[in-house]
Amino acid sequence: MTNKNIKTKEIKIPAYDGDAFKAYIAMPEDASNEKKYPALIVIQEIFGINKVMRDICDKYAAKGYITICPDLFWRIEPGIELDDNKEEELNRAFDLFGKFSTELGIEDLKTTLGYARNMPESNKKTGAIGFCLGGKLSYMISAHSDIDASASYYGVNIENMLDLKKKINSPLLMHIAAEDEFTDKQAQDKIIDTLSDNPNITLHRYEGVDHAFARENGRHYDEDAAKLANARTDEFLKENLS
Repeated sequence: MTNKNIKTKEIKIPAYDGDAFKAYIAMPEDASNEKKYPALIVIQEIFGINKVMRDICDKYAAKGYITICPDLFWRIEPGIELDDNKEEELNRAFDLFGKFSTELGIEDLKTTLGYARNMPESNKKTGAIGFCLGGKLSYMISAHSDIDASASYYGVNIENMLDLKKKINSPLLMHIAAEDEFTDKQAQDKIIDTLSDNPNITLHRYEGVDHAFARENGRHYDEDAAKLANARTDEFLKENLS
């Protein structure tokens, strides 16, 4: 069901290297030159801009954000929409993940950040929220840009890029799944031990839940953990983007 209090559209954003990529945008119905809102970049999982990502955009638009979800797989295959509950599509998503360049992805996110800040409906405050691959990129964009705040849900491979800690100068909220099948306890401990002394970084570990515990209707969805993490994210974004 479409939320009548928001408006949505698809756009093309010029890439830094001359081409353009698609993005899904949702914003409050009354957003305008006169009525401005903070912007929030929603960073995809390995399944593209699917219904899960669009629903997240719509949810945060209803809460008072201009949300924008860029297609980060466009250089491999544009317009990907996959379902993690279908084995064939899950395997395809992992194949795309293996081909994805995080360096180019960060460049596209930096371009998206600039686009979001220059939207006439934006008050210039811009954050990011990412999941899985997007959780990793949320961590990275907080180190590689002047984004105002970032939230990372169960980011992958962060234990291998902890040297970015010294570059993180804006608020970063990280949600870690204690039973994450892609980030074992040793890696989790390394992340927490290394990053905890940066005052800009807040970490929460959720016991008894697996990777993607906040993905509604997903294989590992945990309602209690998702509600707690999302409430913390709501408060974090309100505090840093209002």
